[in-house]
Amino acid sequence: MKKDIVLNASEDAKLLEFLYAQLKTMPRGKVKSYLEHRQVSVNGSVTTKFNTQLKTGDSVKISMNEGAKETRGIEIIYEDEYLLAVNKPAKLLTVATDGEKLRTAYALLSENRKGSLHVVHRLDRDTSGVLLFAKSAEIRDAMQENWNERVTLREYLAICEGSFEKKSGRCDTNIAENRVHVMYSAREGKRAITDYEVVRENGQFSLVKVKLSTGRKNQIRVHMKELGHPVVGDKKYGSTQNPIGRLGLHASALGLTHPVTGKEIIIRAKTERKFTLPKK
Repeated sequence: MKKDIVLNASEDAKLLEFLYAQLKTMPRGKVKSYLEHRQVSVNGSVTTKFNTQLKTGDSVKISMNEGAKETRGIEIIYEDEYLLAVNKPAKLLTVATDGEKLRTAYALLSENRKGSLHVVHRLDRDTSGVLLFAKSAEIRDAMQENWNERVTLREYLAICEGSFEKKSGRCDTNIAENRVHVMYSAREGKRAITDYEVVRENGQFSLVKVKLSTGRKNQIRVHMKELGHPVVGDKKYGSTQNPIGRLGLHASALGLTHPVTGKEIIIRAKTERKFTLPKK
C-alpha cells in the first residue's frame, strides 16, 4: 500500500499551483487527477477545487490509496465543484422507490458527504455505468432544462444474443409504451434513434457499441429486440439467455457541455469484470 504524502505550505498559494511546485517530477495530469478523485485534503478537509487558497502553515495531504476514489463501493469517476459522476454498479437503483429506500446510489453517496446532491438523470436498476449528479438544485435545473442540447455523447456497450448479419447500422423508429409498461415501436410513439456497431462476436453472442441520438425509455433494449438480438439477461424484451448473471447493458460514456465553464467533458466508466463476451 502506498503511503500518503503530507506537505506544508511555506507561503500563501493556490492549491493546484502549490501541488505542481511540490510534485515537479509527476505529470501534471496525474496531479490534477488527485484533486478530481477526492484524494487531496487541506487541514483535514477533502477538496476538489483547484483554486483553493492556501495560507502559510496549511497542511496538505494526498492520499495515495486508490480506494479513496470509492464511496461505499461506488466509484467516483468525475468530480468538480458543480458536478459528480459515478460508475453505478448493476442491480443498484438510482433513487428510492416504494420498495427500496436505503440502498440506492443517491443514498449511499449522500450518507458521508457534506453538501447536497441532486439527480440529473437516471439509469435502470440493472444497467451499470455513468450516472451524473449535480451539487446544487440550480445546476441540476440547468442540466435538465437543456439536457438534449447539453449532452453531446451517449454511448453504451451491450452484450446481445446471436450474430448480427449487418455489423453496423441505425434504428430509427417511434417508441410507445403499452398498458403493462413495455416499450415498443409504433407509429404514434416518440422518435428514437440508435446507432450500433458490432465490436466482437463469437457466433453465439455479440458485443455491440451503441450511440444514442435520443434518450427514450428502454430504447436500446427495444431496438436490439426488434433487430432479433435482444440484450442478454433481458427477459422483458425477449432474451432467453443470461450468461453473465445480469443485464448486458453498460453506460460507457457521457459527453456534455459543462453548465458553468461551457467546456465539453467526456466521462467514461469501465465495465465490471464479468461484463465480457461470454464463451460459447
